[in-house]
Amino acid sequence: MIHCFQDTASAKKVPAMIRVGCCLAVLLGGCVLPAAFAEDVVSPVWPTARGNFAGTGARATGLAEELVLQWETKTAEAIESAPVSDGNHVFVVDVMGGLEAISLSTGKSMWRHELETGFVASPALFLPLDVRPSVGAVNVLDASDLPANTSPLQPAGIQSWAENLSPVLVSGDVEGNVVAWDPVSGEQLWKSLTGGEISASPSFYVLRRPDSAGEIELQPRVLVTSQDGSLYCFALDSGELIWKYETGDQIRCGATIGDGKTYLGGCDGGLHVVDLSTGKASREAIPLGGPTGSTPAIQGGELFVPIMDGVLYAFSPSNDSDAPVEPTWEYSDPDRSQEYRGSVAVTDEVVVVTSRNKTVDAIERETGQLRWRVTLKRRADASPVIAGEDVWIASTDGRLVRLALLDGREKWDFEIRGAFIGEPAIVGGRLVIADDEGMVRSFGPK
Repeated sequence: MIHCFQDTASAKKVPAMIRVGCCLAVLLGGCVLPAAFAEDVVSPVWPTARGNFAGTGARATGLAEELVLQWETKTAEAIESAPVSDGNHVFVVDVMGGLEAISLSTGKSMWRHELETGFVASPALFLPLDVRPSVGAVNVLDASDLPANTSPLQPAGIQSWAENLSPVLVSGDVEGNVVAWDPVSGEQLWKSLTGGEISASPSFYVLRRPDSAGEIELQPRVLVTSQDGSLYCFALDSGELIWKYETGDQIRCGATIGDGKTYLGGCDGGLHVVDLSTGKASREAIPLGGPTGSTPAIQGGELFVPIMDGVLYAFSPSNDSDAPVEPTWEYSDPDRSQEYRGSVAVTDEVVVVTSRNKTVDAIERETGQLRWRVTLKRRADASPVIAGEDVWIASTDGRLVRLALLDGREKWDFEIRGAFIGEPAIVGGRLVIADDEGMVRSFGPK
């Protein structure tokens, strides 16, 4: 394990902070989760492993009924994580320390770094045009010390501010390094360090707060979870550590964002709720009954998280008190104990979860009742991904399967000689996926 230090002396400033007089007031108040769909506009990007910062792993718009292989590109080493995309490029990392940018339209490599480390977690993209109040986007939040008479900013003001920013790609590796990159040129912008392996994609938010001179500014921030048991918050423009929240045990999931809070599970068996303004717990951790490495998902005012012991929970936390929070429902296999290692994919109607026992279960979101089950030939280590009326499953026997969300019917499949460890990315009308032989493939309409 690497001891924690910060390397920001040579940090290159990113144009990611400017002073403004006001801001849009969004997602404030207690612990009530927003009820909007996590993507209420069709997005041509997939900025994080779970597709958005609400962790839903879902897109409202589906892919063409007939898909063809558009291109395939061989990288140097095995890839065990999901690609991410800004709509023009695909970014992948490999287990031996490779970080590569690939043209989404052609599959041509644009730049590549060979680093003295390895990656098991996808990078994540801060995209200025993704700064908006939608659930799952990069949200703007009010700091607790913001003067009460501060005027709100209209959405046009947020857009004007965001136009002055540049995209940033942030990666986290098995030695705990957090590095920011220019996604176009591949130039390193800054580097910081956590105290343990990084196993999940970073997340982003923007905080509106007064600076030391009392002027109001918008501060983009990046959240990184680490197996040292801590959640780190870094300034996106410099890599400076702003705060650190400790859970006491390993964290393998990503930090899900909603309602001015971040939600994360850990090996301590608790669901932690952290105030993004202060970096402190909003309430006592909610007991889960077992450890989890799954990134929680927020959808329709509820939060969904499975634990390794085979239980999927739905929660509707309603306030910041320390009163016990009971699950809305919980689902477990009545006949055989399952083991959940991946994250769920969720829409307004259904939650999809895969187990180490090769099952794919679709659960009714409102009731927690089983809608259908499909048993795979080999297990799916990759989390499910939903696009429109279909769920996509990538399994360790090298099969990529398209199942109907309504009834689990198999509609399409593609098979390789290797294995899929990471889930696909849904980018506009394309599906992009990487395998354990370092091959990246793009599927799209004929």
